[in-house]
Amino acid sequence: MSYNSRVYRILIASPSDVEEEREIVVRAIQEWNDLHSYNRKVTLLPLRWETHTAPEFGTRPQEVINRAIVDNCDLLVGIFWTRIGSPTGSAESGTLEEIDRVGKAGKPIMLYFSKVGVDPDLLEFPQLEKLKRFKENSYPKGLLENYKSLSEFHDKFARQLELKIRDLQKNEEVGNAPLSLEFFSLEREKLSGATLSQHIIHPRIVEIPEVITALRPRLNEIGERAIRERACFPLLLAVVNNSSSGVRNIYAELMICSGSKNLQVFDSFPSGPGMSMHFMRYINVFELGGSYEKPQHIKDLYSTLDKLRAKDGLKKQEAGWRTSFEWDALQPKRTRVVEPVLFVYSPESTTMTVQAKIFADSFSEPLKFDINVEIIVEEEDIDFCALVPDWEKILKVNEDLNAPPPISLSTQKRVRLRKDN
Repeated sequence: MSYNSRVYRILIASPSDVEEEREIVVRAIQEWNDLHSYNRKVTLLPLRWETHTAPEFGTRPQEVINRAIVDNCDLLVGIFWTRIGSPTGSAESGTLEEIDRVGKAGKPIMLYFSKVGVDPDLLEFPQLEKLKRFKENSYPKGLLENYKSLSEFHDKFARQLELKIRDLQKNEEVGNAPLSLEFFSLEREKLSGATLSQHIIHPRIVEIPEVITALRPRLNEIGERAIRERACFPLLLAVVNNSSSGVRNIYAELMICSGSKNLQVFDSFPSGPGMSMHFMRYINVFELGGSYEKPQHIKDLYSTLDKLRAKDGLKKQEAGWRTSFEWDALQPKRTRVVEPVLFVYSPESTTMTVQAKIFADSFSEPLKFDINVEIIVEEEDIDFCALVPDWEKILKVNEDLNAPPPISLSTQKRVRLRKDN
């Protein structure tokens, strides 16, 4: 199956006495591709002058190599044993010119020095002296790696290659994150970015009906629930895939924090099964069927009230409220609203922060986001009967629910029989 992938070009730079190591590097790169390329959406391409350059007359040979592969590489692997290489006219060797050129471009370099035994008759002491001087000059500029066998070289390079690829991915993700976390506005029916300003009208009851003393606690409870319901608002979060590649196996952790101790977060509408007409205005956007197409490609919005109801998973902690979600995939250039839908109630103006960490197979490290809500609360005087027009009916239902169950006729007969006996 085809897939889009980021290609990192890895230049193998070395003199002619480490041919086996060059082949090991190519093999280790292919092993990495076999294991990680599909999930990470990254492909490693080994670059060698033998395979990636063509003959050209009238140009300095090393200049041809520089133009073809050196200047376009993302990472250089340099390997040395007993030789430094042949002069190029501009540097002591082609390998050293490549290393210098890549280093000046600010790209990562991995240098390996062999300590494998060698036949003294094969040594060229001028070459060995230049190599020793190069190693001494390189040591203060970075960490060098030595190896005593070809198997040790393979193991070290394979492990350290993974670390370098993670660094390359991390640097790319910081500058161009594939995903973003934003708010979704139901009222405007579009994404709202990483900041949201929410205006809330908080009812303040100024007149309460006269009821018998025994019913006052229930009446107060009905009023408090109606206030919370009226001042509660849904908080919809959306994850946007900005890249041209799908992202697989997404897992996210969310922490919701606020400067107000009175703010509350729910994973279902706080009034319970019965939803008021006040909240129904938020539902209209969900009555569109199975999908919801917009220029921003908003996908996977819930189409029924049952789906709007959140799943269990929101947990209150000392620092705030924590929840999480998992998705199999998010397709390129698509947006998906996070489930569960959260509901927020605050009796006072405050700020709220949603901190998120999003993991995926193709991410070297989780993406981290902080998005903020400014809650502006205005109080409004309201009569209890205007806030809860059907309060008498609700109160009667509550009374009926709390009344003792009626005794059936058969039960009454059994009671009489026991009394008669």
